[in-house]
Amino acid sequence: MRPYLAGCLVGLGLAFASPSASALVIEAEDAPIHTAGDRQETVWNLHSTGEVGAHLTVPQDATYTVVVRAAGTPCRGVWPRMAVYVNHEPAGKAVSVAAKEHAEHTFRVHLPAGAHAVTVAFLNDAYEGPGQDRNLLVDRFAVRAPDGAKPPTMASAEEVAAEAEKRAQEALKRAALGAERHRKSGATVTVLRGGKPVADASVTAEQTGHAFLFGCNIFGFDRLKTDEANAAYKQRFADLFNYATLGFYWRSYEPQRGKPRYDYTDTVVAWCQEHGIRMKGHPLLWAHRAGVPTWSDGQPAPDLQKARVQEIVRRYHGKIDFWEVVNEASHLHGVPIAGPYRWAQEADPTAHLILNDYRVFTDGNPAFYQMLEKAMADGVPFQGVGIQAHEPRTTWFPADRVQQVLDQYARLGKAIHITEFEPQSGGKPIAGARQGTWDEAAQAEFAERFSRICFGHPAVVAITWWDLCDAASWLPGGGLVRKDLSPKPVYERLKRMIHGEWTTRAAGPTDRTGTFRLRGFHGTYRVTVEADGKTATTDATLEKGKANAWTVRVE
Repeated sequence: MRPYLAGCLVGLGLAFASPSASALVIEAEDAPIHTAGDRQETVWNLHSTGEVGAHLTVPQDATYTVVVRAAGTPCRGVWPRMAVYVNHEPAGKAVSVAAKEHAEHTFRVHLPAGAHAVTVAFLNDAYEGPGQDRNLLVDRFAVRAPDGAKPPTMASAEEVAAEAEKRAQEALKRAALGAERHRKSGATVTVLRGGKPVADASVTAEQTGHAFLFGCNIFGFDRLKTDEANAAYKQRFADLFNYATLGFYWRSYEPQRGKPRYDYTDTVVAWCQEHGIRMKGHPLLWAHRAGVPTWSDGQPAPDLQKARVQEIVRRYHGKIDFWEVVNEASHLHGVPIAGPYRWAQEADPTAHLILNDYRVFTDGNPAFYQMLEKAMADGVPFQGVGIQAHEPRTTWFPADRVQQVLDQYARLGKAIHITEFEPQSGGKPIAGARQGTWDEAAQAEFAERFSRICFGHPAVVAITWWDLCDAASWLPGGGLVRKDLSPKPVYERLKRMIHGEWTTRAAGPTDRTGTFRLRGFHGTYRVTVEADGKTATTDATLEKGKANAWTVRVE
């Protein structure tokens, strides 16, 4: 372990080193921020896309010189790309590190005064077997102040937390404005009797359903130990969610060739339809052990893949609207995406197809973004981008960082789905700028903030929690309810937001033209009118970009 060095840059061979050139030097192996990689001798090996760096206190707003000592290994002749990030956003142009020997790379970076995360980022990870593994090996980096200015210093935990909270509150304010602007529209209720407007009629408009998809996987359906527990599971699900993810993992779904477990899925689908819950299928293909059936020697051949995709999508046409056809394709390359997405669209031209992957809220996952751009250029049919939100698993993603990533991916022009969201309450230390432990209180606070940011972003159409109950959660403590099905604080907090704060209930009299005006969240409504002792009701849908002019006749 090597200590941090502050002061004169001595012995680094840096062009800017001089008796008056003060700087902060950070040894990569000991840096407090590591979003990926591990220690390799005396350097930090970023063996996957990620960052290494530290939180610094910058004394004044200025342009600083950052010198990074790094080496690389290529994959198929392409060397690692490296950039300096500030608060996990690019702060200048990337460079190619095209040598296996360590060399120095110089960047000019503007740093505002205050506490900031300054990191070295690896942008283009790739692995294709032994000898074809693209890595970035960072030895150290130095941040030099301009002439006459003091160098940055290592920020204290309190400074980091205060700066992060300031940015979080600004992001939450922006999200609140976004929710008001993008999730709500105006509507008019006109009351008529005999074709003429009725003044002073009493109107009540109560939202009965949301256009936004608040969801969870439903993998625990009828799989708990008792009938009472299964009934409670269904009740908790229906009380909170309007969207369910159903599992189609090939290995467990078709343990015997030609005998998929449709009976169970049919039961879940029928229950969801009965309760007005929309559905997504996940995943049809996956280059992972869970996506390879036991009866196959490796990934099944393309003709079997096509048969599976089209048979399932056709079977549930008109019932399951959304599909994640290939899972995590930018990380696992064993299943090309072009064919499967075309097969699914052929089977159901109305289906909403999603390309999803993980580790996005740390560094934006450049490989995933590039894969999406290429898929669009190649005409691969997909309508949604799926962003998983549980990697790294103990990281408290800053609210402003989540907002930045959503802005970045929104530029693709596709609907954004948060496909797997699962902060835990299992007692592990919180990673990132936030201090503390992942307990039930932290789980609830983070989930609320994250949900507010996503709900307030115009490109996001769905948030899917990953596991309802701790009894069957993928990550310990990842459920919204405990093993005994009692609700955790996070369940109650989400319920208050979704069915309280984000649900419209409006009431009032019509004016002299027989009109009552309201502004509400998008979704379905039950409108009730009372006039002269008579009552009439109608169902209506409040939609973005529509006139939303509803007429109720009282005869």
